[in-house]
Amino acid sequence: MPNKILTIAGSDSLAGGGIQSDLATFNEYGYFGLSVMTSIVTVKSRNFKLFPIATAIIEEQLQSVLAVDDIVAIKVGLLPTTDIITLVTQYLSNVHVPIIIDPVMVFKETTHVDTKKLVTSVRRQLLPLATIVTPNIREAQIIANQTINTVDDMKHAAKSIFEFGAQNVLVKGGTSILGDQAVDVLFDGCSFQVFKQDKIQEKRLNHNGAGCTLSASIATNLGRSADVVSAIADAKDFVWQGIKNGVKLNDAFDDGNVWQGARRSNYETKI
Repeated sequence: MPNKILTIAGSDSLAGGGIQSDLATFNEYGYFGLSVMTSIVTVKSRNFKLFPIATAIIEEQLQSVLAVDDIVAIKVGLLPTTDIITLVTQYLSNVHVPIIIDPVMVFKETTHVDTKKLVTSVRRQLLPLATIVTPNIREAQIIANQTINTVDDMKHAAKSIFEFGAQNVLVKGGTSILGDQAVDVLFDGCSFQVFKQDKIQEKRLNHNGAGCTLSASIATNLGRSADVVSAIADAKDFVWQGIKNGVKLNDAFDDGNVWQGARRSNYETKI
């Protein structure tokens, strides 16, 4: 019987990120995925809309999935309102499995959601629950209240975010830091671990959903009792292959989606 794992996140109509990418990732790792939908996101070539789901409906979902008593890890993604953050925090405060927080507050399709109120709730309520929190550069800048241009800036932001209560902080550099390598920085309260990977040099990147997929992959690895460093290293490889062999949408979209089945497909091709 496969282990059960839970995602609490938004729905992406084009399956680039959110619950769709989380469940696809869980499946690739041999897990049975459960879900709580917090919002519906629709993406068109030049249009992005976010529709939060009523808290009463989210609460019904939480009561349903948390009646299952053998969930091995929980990934938390888009929580679009402060009320939803408060509700999810209440339900997860007594859960004793790894909790991976992906503090989604900015999107590739648009600059940001209104983060003024969200960031306070993220800092005070969500981060103390996190086994690991995985902000990208823009999210780390918002949470740490600083500008990030270099790896040293990433380290400083990671230390600042750690002070809000997360056990581990992974600041994802992506393509934002200059150079030929994508750099991520992990801080565990004592020391830093820097992860480097060659950037994929293509005009159009199939990277929609990369952050969601990374945090979902980390969740699966921690659910198997992997250490944090090993969990991240494997997740980065999983996502890199998903971007390299991603799914083009059509010419109306600048970028395509990560394909969660890429690593398996490449392995099967080789044998």
